[in-house]
Amino acid sequence: MRLSNHIGNTPLLPIKLEDVTVWGKAEFMNPGGSVKDRMVNFILNDAEANGKLKPGGQIVEATSGNTGISLAMMCAERGYTLYIIMPSDMSEERKKIFNYYGARLIEVGPGDFDGAIATRDDMCEKMGFFNFNQFHNPLNILAHYNNTGVEIWKQWKKLTPPDVFILGTGTGGTLMGCGRRLKEIWPNIKIVAVEPEESAVMSGGEKGLHGIQGIGDGSKFLVDLDFVDQVVTISTEHAKMKARQLAFNGLFVGVSAGANVLAAQEWLFQNNKRNAITILCDRGERYFSCL
Repeated sequence: MRLSNHIGNTPLLPIKLEDVTVWGKAEFMNPGGSVKDRMVNFILNDAEANGKLKPGGQIVEATSGNTGISLAMMCAERGYTLYIIMPSDMSEERKKIFNYYGARLIEVGPGDFDGAIATRDDMCEKMGFFNFNQFHNPLNILAHYNNTGVEIWKQWKKLTPPDVFILGTGTGGTLMGCGRRLKEIWPNIKIVAVEPEESAVMSGGEKGLHGIQGIGDGSKFLVDLDFVDQVVTISTEHAKMKARQLAFNGLFVGVSAGANVLAAQEWLFQNNKRNAITILCDRGERYFSCL
């Protein structure tokens, strides 16, 4: 049986600070170690079912890391050749994981996601490889609308609805898919996007280098800013500090999860609310070289 058949059904963990609670969906417990397992599995299954991927096929994707790791795992289990295009400033742990799964890594300049996407598109056009296209693929949103958002709703045991769904955006698929599902269930829930303070694109700032790997530049891709109630920023240093604090309390997650929890706690305090839902995106082990 495929390991990818066991993706999902992750717990919703309470993280308490004073009288507020952030409920974190523990996506680091997926087989590939991140929330990206859901989207990757969903898109691969669709491509296989519709004849877009044949046995022994070749796949190319641009990624900051977690999508690449999920893809590398599932390409290994299904017999596909994978080419990963990634900015060179991503963590060394990510690069080693790609190699261990047998994926082939092509690096572009630091922070150059536009260059990574252009390289991917050029390879697919010239060589006929399957373009995974996470940044513009509506199935990315649908994966979380159909699955992650439904799980959160079923796991919510409190009598009163949560106040806010808040998390960082990479492609924006998780925010939009979960957010739309939760908004249908709880119409008054607020939808809040988190982005790096050093690259506050959605807030009207300029793109810049930052250390919260996996988020940033979300407004260029799948995020509908008309749907989002608010955009908040978190600095790389504060995100790392929160991730370390979570580890001291037994929850070893990545820097983006640290940013999500910190943003959620700050939002609750600032708005005099009590319950937030966020995503604990991935495991902390893939960030050692960046900490």
